[in-house]
Amino acid sequence: MDKKILKIITDIEMIIYLILMVILIAILIFSTYELAFLIINALFFDETLLKLETKGILAAFEFFLLILIGLELMETIKSFLETKKIQVEIVIILAIIAVARKIIIIDPMTITNDVLLGIGVVVFALTAGYFFIKKADSLGSES
Repeated sequence: MDKKILKIITDIEMIIYLILMVILIAILIFSTYELAFLIINALFFDETLLKLETKGILAAFEFFLLILIGLELMETIKSFLETKKIQVEIVIILAIIAVARKIIIIDPMTITNDVLLGIGVVVFALTAGYFFIKKADSLGSES
């Protein structure tokens, strides 16, 4: 009886993961299309003298990195579906990209020293974590 219930729960989890994957794929396809449309529109059909102003370039980078985060999230789900284990390395990479996105889009006129210090600590912690995971992987592959 217990094994049947666990099997049903596992099957439901897999269905939910697959549904989330399909939704994420749709979001990524439409987001990529929208990013391409915005860039092409700004370059060829905008009447301003400066085709891509600083704000426009930062918005494009923000959008690009958001799509990249979506792709990494999709990789995380795919990896989990294949191995039934959460790949911590992929999750840390996802977090590093998210923090990098925040750093790129941050308004330097409104940021406080406390926020900068917090971001610095998060960046340090994530890179240290990534370093130690890679180090453990290389030590594990030598033996």
